[in-house]
Amino acid sequence: MRKGAFQLSLSFIIVVVFAVIVLSLAIAWITDIFDILNPLTHSVTDVARQELLDRIAKTDARVGIAAPDVTQWKRGETGSYAVGVRNTRSDLDKTYSMNVYLEEIGGDLNPAQISYYKAQTTAWLTFSKKIFVAKSSSDTSDIVIKPKADADAGIYMFRIVVCDAASCTDLNSPGLYGSAQFTLEIESQ
Repeated sequence: MRKGAFQLSLSFIIVVVFAVIVLSLAIAWITDIFDILNPLTHSVTDVARQELLDRIAKTDARVGIAAPDVTQWKRGETGSYAVGVRNTRSDLDKTYSMNVYLEEIGGDLNPAQISYYKAQTTAWLTFSKKIFVAKSSSDTSDIVIKPKADADAGIYMFRIVVCDAASCTDLNSPGLYGSAQFTLEIESQ
């Protein structure tokens, strides 16, 4: 009987060790899958997002931006910024329209080619064209930026415009509610 109990204990230990090994491999595999699904190199922290909401709630600002800790990116890196919008109306929920576009360039980029870079950077940006904000509150929306691996090194300054109207293109848009800007530097490697 002792021999049977010993074999049972040994079998149990082997099964547990095998299960731990398989679990470790599964966790590593799942982590790799999430890295593939979320390829952001730089993103806004939850703390920075909350600080943005607090800042626009305590000031007269209607629109603000929260950036990741690193604003100098290597070619091919991707990231996200957060735009915050405060609804100043106490009686009405509101859906605002939003646009993000390249406003200026600097560093090694030739300012005479601004139209070329505007066309290039449009493909880098993914963001919601609308943001819903409940009355007397604030909310955020992400802007994902995926510069191409062969992006020209230099400084790219983007403008975010938020409008009270159905559409929003730039600072001359009807119903302009507010704007903010952020700068991204692509490093030469």
